Amino acid sequence: MTQTTSKTDERTYPSAFYAAAGVGDLAYQQLRKLPEVADRLRDKAAEFADRAASTSAPQWKAKANEYGALATSKAAELTGKVDPAVIRDSIVSGTQQAAEKATKFYDTLVARGEQAFAQQPAAPKAESRTAESDAAETGAEDVPPAAKPAAKRTAPKAK
Repeated sequence: MTQTTSKTDERTYPSAFYAAAGVGDLAYQQLRKLPEVADRLRDKAAEFADRAASTSAPQWKAKANEYGALATSKAAELTGKVDPAVIRDSIVSGTQQAAEKATKFYDTLVARGEQAFAQQPAAPKAESRTAESDAAETGAEDVPPAAKPAAKRTAPKAK
């Protein structure tokens, strides 16, 4: 009888642990993009502010009222066309598709977490290494250092 080993048998930690690590890695990757996104949004906001300053408020109110009336009439028209059976079937199939996508995404996070752990550098062999040399080797020089723990206060000695 031959015995097969699955990928889960080869893992050191449960898949949920790797999925959490994958989420952390994904979040870190997205946070590194944040300054660029903030700059783009700042430019867009300035552009919209310029546009808003060049238009008049009564004109916007008239357009809003016009579109509001149109939306109300369309809603009344579509209310008569609602079929509960079609909606129920749509919800069931949508839920099944969402579950499949969630499973695939979870598996992707697990794989990402495993990869993040596989890429971790080995522990330093000599204590003469410094944090700066470790950062230079791992390419983490742009990562801010962790906050230093607060110094413990000792109780004053009784006289």
